[in-house]
Amino acid sequence: MAKSHEKAHHLIDSLRLKKPDAAYVSVNSDNWNVAAIEENLGGQGLFSNKYIVFLDRITENAEAKEVVVEFIPAMKESPNIFIILEGKSNVEIKKAFEKYADKSVVTDLSAGTEVFGGSVRAKGGFDVFALADAVSSRSRANSWTIYRQAVDRGIGLENILGTLFWKIKTMIVSGGDRGSTKYTKVELHSLLTKLVTLYHDGHRGLVDLELGTEKLLLEL
Repeated sequence: MAKSHEKAHHLIDSLRLKKPDAAYVSVNSDNWNVAAIEENLGGQGLFSNKYIVFLDRITENAEAKEVVVEFIPAMKESPNIFIILEGKSNVEIKKAFEKYADKSVVTDLSAGTEVFGGSVRAKGGFDVFALADAVSSRSRANSWTIYRQAVDRGIGLENILGTLFWKIKTMIVSGGDRGSTKYTKVELHSLLTKLVTLYHDGHRGLVDLELGTEKLLLEL
């Protein structure tokens, strides 16, 4: 479950990087109420284009488990983005996910494969999180090598940058100097700023995103 939670937050961080003006709402089994879903299905905020709504194992709440399946079709039609993380779900909820979800993640250890976004890849395939670990250890050589492998294997730059964004934010939250022996907190905030600037400049056509990412890694 910890791995699934990590992937969910990786996806959320990637979306927040792409949509910095979007408001973020997190709902779990403790703070669940029907209004938490209803209020975020339709309207957009006055100062925000969209909401990103994270439903974190809400079916651990008995009331939520009874009604959440009724909201899934409306989530599909909503202008907002809903991300749902669940543990063991009942058949009805699984069918609703399969029918309406744009993307789904299912980890099946017994089968030895991982299904992500409708594509199946065998274990042992390229692991983009290895790049995050290399950046965490501040190894320029390893970061560059793994980055080039990722690009050569067709891993999307947005996936790569989203992973780095998540990793740097994680190190900042863990305390900077205490959470990483390789960076100070100031250096981590500076690195995060450079990454966000690179992302937006790349999408504006001001820099080559692939070369810009490579330069960022070589300057760790």
